[in-house]
Amino acid sequence: MTHARAMPATNGNGLIDPRFLDQLEPTMVRELLRHTAADQPPPEERQIYVNRNLRMEKIRAVGFDLDWTLADYDRDAMSRLAFERTLERLVERHGYPKSILKAEFRADFSRRGLMIDKESGMVVKMNRHRYVGRAYLGRQFLGPDERAALYRREPINPSSARFHFVDTLFELPEVNIFSELVEQSGRGNPKLELGSYTRLFQDIRTAIDTVHADGSLKAEILADLERYLPRDPQLPLALERMGLGQRRLLLVTNSEWFYTDALCSYLFNGVVPGLRSWRELFDLVVVTARKPGFFRRQAPFVELDDQGREQQPVEVPRWGGLYAGGSREALMKLLGGQGEEVLYVGDHIYGDVVSSKLSSTWRTALVVSELEEELAVRRRLAPQLRHLDVLRAEIIGLGQRLDDLNDLIELARRARSNGHRPAADAALAPVRELLADLRNEHRVMRLQSGRLQDRVSKALNPFWGSLFKQADSKSLFGSQVDDFACVYTSRASNFAYYGSHHYYRVLRDAMIHENEL
Repeated sequence: MTHARAMPATNGNGLIDPRFLDQLEPTMVRELLRHTAADQPPPEERQIYVNRNLRMEKIRAVGFDLDWTLADYDRDAMSRLAFERTLERLVERHGYPKSILKAEFRADFSRRGLMIDKESGMVVKMNRHRYVGRAYLGRQFLGPDERAALYRREPINPSSARFHFVDTLFELPEVNIFSELVEQSGRGNPKLELGSYTRLFQDIRTAIDTVHADGSLKAEILADLERYLPRDPQLPLALERMGLGQRRLLLVTNSEWFYTDALCSYLFNGVVPGLRSWRELFDLVVVTARKPGFFRRQAPFVELDDQGREQQPVEVPRWGGLYAGGSREALMKLLGGQGEEVLYVGDHIYGDVVSSKLSSTWRTALVVSELEEELAVRRRLAPQLRHLDVLRAEIIGLGQRLDDLNDLIELARRARSNGHRPAADAALAPVRELLADLRNEHRVMRLQSGRLQDRVSKALNPFWGSLFKQADSKSLFGSQVDDFACVYTSRASNFAYYGSHHYYRVLRDAMIHENEL
């Protein structure tokens, strides 16, 4: 009797043989092996970018946010839905005229990292030095002189009550509505009377909060999940891979149990072979966490049954349980060890990343879905970006020559005024001619550079340019990513490309003077 020979697991190069994988039962493990056996680096848009070294072998627990982190909604569809329902709520409960329902939804206008100036009605973008580089009043773009009159006469405090920082994707509709209603009032809509921009902002914030809180928005989302929430089959693979080596996985979300269960069931159950229930992926589930307060307060966990009904409060949760509320401090009693052994993955720069970083030693990973689009545009514009770098270097060099010639002429004038024998005009005439030629060349090159920079910015976003930059400096949002996120990436599922004990290493954290020539 003969037996079929078993297929070896590896080929001659030491890599997993795909034919070996075909012999395995159709389970998530087989899918994960197939994914990890590719032996190729992830595409640029799916890579994980490192601000601070992170050794995953030292991480004993990984916590995940849900909304916009694991649940990566369709941004335009979600923003449009919230935009329309908030306008309706402003009419129904805040006395706004029905004419505001004609406000245009502009998907490209709203961006994270913008600030609403509740005093002047502006929507602005700052760089990390708090310099306002772009501003709109309604749909009117403000030029440099107008911006300077508003924002250069005294220091700007972005944390003051005057400004509202847009730091989550849930807030994008607010920016759009605020700007559109400011525009309508400026065009003389006779039925729209704004008492103040501060009042307008507060009405919009109250209306959108009630749309989220009363469950009406969530009901529409749950009724059409295919429209609002694309599935990512690599997401459960990422969680499974991160959970290798007996590492604990936690879900800590502000959403209620009914919504969490519905979204996670849709995202995970049966998406890959062998995964029957999303609860198999997590060692602990915490809903209604009320972040960012979760990271700062002391509060008990409330145990829930499988239908989400409250049972009793507990000081320390147990593994495998389902809870509401709680706090980071109480959670650490269950986790034990040091805060640096915990990694939290979220999308909210303040609620998930800044708050956890400032109140603990937890490591942080930020999901920035816009990164995927921006990297794709930058790759497409690579020749123009290289040309822009060359132009800027030439402008700097030309500027140095202009400085030298200007000072040469100035020194000649000073010698004459001090009674010294003046330099012959004939000797200085060629210098003046050269200076005039170089000034013209410098002006032309600056115009070329400005036009090219404008094309690049508009390709990234027609109103605001790069999410991470304001002109040549980091944007305020970009600087927060740099300061508070240990690593950042475009999707939570990108962790499927990396080993469970991967060492995320900073390759080069250069100062400006260290940049290669």
